[in-house]
Amino acid sequence: MDMIWWLFPAVSGVLGLMLSFAGLGKLAKLKPLSGGGRLVFGTGFLGLGAVVAFTGLNLQTYSRLTAERPVATISFEETVEPGLFDASILYPEAEAAVVHQLRGDQFLIAARVITFKPLANLLGYDSVYRLDFIEGRGSRAYTVEAVTDAQVNGVALSENPGLDVSALADQYGSAIGVAQRDANFGSAVYNPMADGLSYDVFITQRGLIARAANDLTRRRLGERPEGQTPPPAR
Repeated sequence: MDMIWWLFPAVSGVLGLMLSFAGLGKLAKLKPLSGGGRLVFGTGFLGLGAVVAFTGLNLQTYSRLTAERPVATISFEETVEPGLFDASILYPEAEAAVVHQLRGDQFLIAARVITFKPLANLLGYDSVYRLDFIEGRGSRAYTVEAVTDAQVNGVALSENPGLDVSALADQYGSAIGVAQRDANFGSAVYNPMADGLSYDVFITQRGLIARAANDLTRRRLGERPEGQTPPPAR
């Protein structure tokens, strides 16, 4: 559906070329009136197609470059053991959530991401990803004074099928518009983990992002609950 807007300028361009060539043919046969008319209409169609194409391409920059796709909804429920949570991960179009147990007060979810250059994004190529792992950890695991051993726990969310597509994209991707290593990366997001908190995770053209999925999480993150209007300016 993103590419339908190309249909009109493509048809207009074809008609414009046909009329232009027909007009040149008539002019070559010394028929200036019919030839000139076809040439004028052909040029008009070509110009109209170019205007629509450039306008559509400009509009695409507002949608394609900022496109977001859902990755998962992650919700937390504390078990009878303090600090141990059931993390329910609901993937798009899945019928049931997958549950893993995580320990700590913070979670992190990571993915391998292959990005495309902005022009490729405009032409319909979206970033691709493979979820890597989710882990629980303590938010105060490190200090600035010394290196400490951080205790983390987690689970892999995918298996490597054997062919490292990310490495291939890094090595040969520049030839087909895939980003270089400085933007071909692993992406991760982390947020507080507590009973009742829930997050929607999305993939953008550059990496993962997470947003609060309920009012309890919004309040925890210092955001306004959904539907609540800001106080009037004084």
